[in-house]
Amino acid sequence: MKIAKLSILLFPLFTLMPQLSNAQQMRTMSFDASTSIMLQEFQTMLVTEDDIVKVELRMGRDEATPGVDRLEKGDVILMMNGNRIKDIEGLRELYDGLEKGSDIKIGVRRGEERFILSAIKGNLPEGASRMMMTFDSDSEDGEQPVIVPSLGILLTNSDGDVLISRVIPPMIAEDLKTLELEGYKIALFNNEKPESATGLKDKIEALAIGDSMSFTFEKDGEETSLNFTKKAPKGNFSINSDHN
Repeated sequence: MKIAKLSILLFPLFTLMPQLSNAQQMRTMSFDASTSIMLQEFQTMLVTEDDIVKVELRMGRDEATPGVDRLEKGDVILMMNGNRIKDIEGLRELYDGLEKGSDIKIGVRRGEERFILSAIKGNLPEGASRMMMTFDSDSEDGEQPVIVPSLGILLTNSDGDVLISRVIPPMIAEDLKTLELEGYKIALFNNEKPESATGLKDKIEALAIGDSMSFTFEKDGEETSLNFTKKAPKGNFSINSDHN
């Protein structure tokens, strides 16, 4: 089976930086999307480990700021906006439910200390840096998974259907944010059944920004239809394949 590694270059993380220092060079690490989430406002990647949610990776400046005004690797996330955090899925649901400009308050445990950190959703900290994330995804038919940049989703072919195998939370299109699309097949695109993941991507990319799109998503016999206009992607994407 071919294992594809999805590499996501997150442009919004470095738009405030005209140049990177040696200490701020891009790093590459691998995460499972089901057990990890990036909080760009805190410049961190969080993972689930031993039934806790903790900071696995800290981006940005390496110099520590005195006090406890930022997350550090190893910090444990206890709460978000007054809600106890038990796992990544619960945290992601809370985070995705916040509108841009909303307050984010997280309860943190660092050693014996406990404190609250605050940020505004959508605001990047000064000195925000690049990050490349890789996610593993299987391809059933030998064709590597396909990314649709303008939608922020990963498509695969499955039993003659085009399946949304993964969404990319920081890059997901605004019109899709309220839907939990992982595992859904795309039954119709502009009133036609897609023949393949690559073919569907090509049709979407052929549309101009502002063109109308219609989708019918299906899972377990239930259909959801959505119409919206194509918008510019929030980042740049590439896929590198490893044969294992």
